[in-house]
Amino acid sequence: MDINNITEIIPQPVVLSNIDDSPGPCCMSFGFDLNPLIQSIERVGLINPPLLKRDNQGSITIITGYRRIKALKSLKADRAECRVLSGDDILPIECLLLNLYDNLAVRKLNDVEKGMVLARLIPRIKTLEIMEHYMPLLGLPSNKATLSSYLRLEEEMGFRAKESISQGQLSFRNAMMLLDIDSISRSSIIDLISNIKLTVNQQRQVIDYTVDLSHIEGTSIFDILDEQSVKKINSDTRMNNPQKGRALIRYLRMRRYPSVSKAEREFKKMVSKLNLGKMVRIDHSPSFESPYYRLEVLFKDGPSLREKLENFMREDIDILTDPWKM
Repeated sequence: MDINNITEIIPQPVVLSNIDDSPGPCCMSFGFDLNPLIQSIERVGLINPPLLKRDNQGSITIITGYRRIKALKSLKADRAECRVLSGDDILPIECLLLNLYDNLAVRKLNDVEKGMVLARLIPRIKTLEIMEHYMPLLGLPSNKATLSSYLRLEEEMGFRAKESISQGQLSFRNAMMLLDIDSISRSSIIDLISNIKLTVNQQRQVIDYTVDLSHIEGTSIFDILDEQSVKKINSDTRMNNPQKGRALIRYLRMRRYPSVSKAEREFKKMVSKLNLGKMVRIDHSPSFESPYYRLEVLFKDGPSLREKLENFMREDIDILTDPWKM
């Protein structure tokens, strides 16, 4: 059959209980919210009939309309108007491409769904064609490294991780960092990221710190995140999620870099002994990488600058020294 003439097939009523709505070989939907579609069907009915395939044994699978069928079943509908093809009328690759273009016409696929598409294309289409044609369709750069990452996402990531990615709780780049971590540790990191709703940068820091600590201390990432200090931060009702995120990063950083953390505390003590006021600040470089410190003065004119500098010079600034020498 010419797949360009699919719309000429007359829809026919199909009993919904006869349709296999498990994610089949054509499915590329993950992490979706059915409610908007359910509300649409309730108000105006099913506008676009799903496309189904019936094999020689009478089993019916979905080519296009996976979410529509799920929504109809959620509404307790008995049957729906669908276009039905026999297994002999259409090739598996044609089914897959019909589903792909049907989805791309109405929505943007999330990263998990892009991985599903590429994993389904790879056995049927040459890699070069996938990179040159289909990856740009998905909004992806055409290179083997990106293709490999999305295939690994589909093949190696569990449901919980994919759910976090599709919901925007875990960035794709950080998810790739988790692929080389054992599944138990991976789950504990994802649970923490999702519970506290860590930013993309905080996610990367948590992964980096916990992996480093696991190697340095010879313990598992799960055990590190299962410690009372981390649990206390996670469950502290006095803090909101951004505060919890900062507290968690601070704790892990202090544990990962104890000497730097100690130097930072000593530096703050030295500076706090000076009566600088709100308009004057003294800062150190990140991790004391530079031998120099920075003095920042906010002023509105020359006289105010002179006053602040004179006040500053009256302070006992000789106490300022490298904190690790104390």
